[in-house]
Amino acid sequence: MTGTHLDDTGILAYRNMPTLEAMNASIMEKWNNKVTKDDFVYVLGDFASRNVEYWQNALNGTKLLIKGNHDPVASYRAGFVEVVESKHLILPAMDEITDPDMVWLTHYPYSSWPGKPRGCFHLHAHSHGKGSAVRARRTGSRIADMSIDGWPSWPMSLLEIIDILKKGKSND
Repeated sequence: MTGTHLDDTGILAYRNMPTLEAMNASIMEKWNNKVTKDDFVYVLGDFASRNVEYWQNALNGTKLLIKGNHDPVASYRAGFVEVVESKHLILPAMDEITDPDMVWLTHYPYSSWPGKPRGCFHLHAHSHGKGSAVRARRTGSRIADMSIDGWPSWPMSLLEIIDILKKGKSND
């Protein structure tokens, strides 16, 4: 889950990277070291500003794109398994006592979202690690900015993220 901004020179100021090539190489190395070809990846928008099909193929995993404000129309034809505005997931319960976890994925943060009163998690990526919900510092937090700019341990699995939110661990 991420807003990678591959091939986007405008993002370099956020990332303290000397060049676009260095940023792209760093993202590809971290991504492909953690994500396998068999993994399913939810891209929370702003995937790549150019060469979308190249990056779609160069990065491991089967990818679903949740449209971001910087995704060019070419993204919609770049081989994503699906391109959507948002995605609502219901994860299987871990045991017979625990309720299933619900997750709502979007590019933008929302103060209210479907399922919020029933404990649904909301993951987004628009705020570049600057949003108020960047870090899950207290137990029960249900919203998180999943931009790569806010998570040193990026990329992370959906189960890792839910575990952090449930336990209230910091992501520093």
